[in-house]
Amino acid sequence: MLFAQIAGIVMLVWFYQTAKKLGESPMNWAITGLVGYWLTWWIAKLSIKSLHLDTLAGNSGILKFVIILTPALLAILATLFIRKKYLVDAAESKQDNQ
Repeated sequence: MLFAQIAGIVMLVWFYQTAKKLGESPMNWAITGLVGYWLTWWIAKLSIKSLHLDTLAGNSGILKFVIILTPALLAILATLFIRKKYLVDAAESKQDNQ
């Protein structure tokens, strides 16, 4: 859970800094990135719980560790796609303005 919280904060700062560098609205980017991260994290977490994958792991420490990290890793992947979409949109808006 700590990894997920730290990753969420890192995503927030990363989106904010990227928007600031591009001259876009940093708060809009940061909030969108954070909401995208946490929404994906919760969906993945609830999916794992509903499928009872955590009980399937049994006594395997490595498998439990992977199952615990999966929601955060999926959320990071989702924010990468969100950021990529925002970068494309920002480049297109800059190109349209010129």
